[in-house]
Amino acid sequence: MKYNHEKDMYSDVCKWLHQILESRFRDSKIEVHNLSEIHLARFISRQKIENLPPEWITWDIKVDVVGFVLRVNKPTLLAFVECKNSQLTLAHLSQILGYSRIVLPFLSFLLSPLGLSSSLSSLLQEYRRTDILEYYWEKGMIPRKIIVSKWNVESCNIDRNNIIGGSSL
Repeated sequence: MKYNHEKDMYSDVCKWLHQILESRFRDSKIEVHNLSEIHLARFISRQKIENLPPEWITWDIKVDVVGFVLRVNKPTLLAFVECKNSQLTLAHLSQILGYSRIVLPFLSFLLSPLGLSSSLSSLLQEYRRTDILEYYWEKGMIPRKIIVSKWNVESCNIDRNNIIGGSSL
């Protein structure tokens, strides 16, 4: 099964992200949405999502898939997934990196069923420039990194043999 268009991936990726978040946050309410057609700030306003930093009103970005971890008396956590139906390039990485630097989600993914372009693969693997995946640095903590992976169309999951960056899932 191949995706004819990028938007065809969203439903499968939403289900996958929901499972990931549910397994990590069993006592929280999990919501995962395709936000490729709406600005994140507008969606948050319409859905009345709370416990976010005050700058959320400036988040005029369209992230393909966004997960919300709604926790009682704690800040709401976000997870981003940017999907591509072509080989991943530095431009694609720059897009999700920019979004992640602005919002500071606790997880951020860049996925494609076609994997990485040769130049992005070379930069990250041969030249070991995984530092460019970092988007949030907290004193005493491991930096948060974009998780770049090939998307396995058959299993509707990331290809665990092709993950670069990020922490273990």
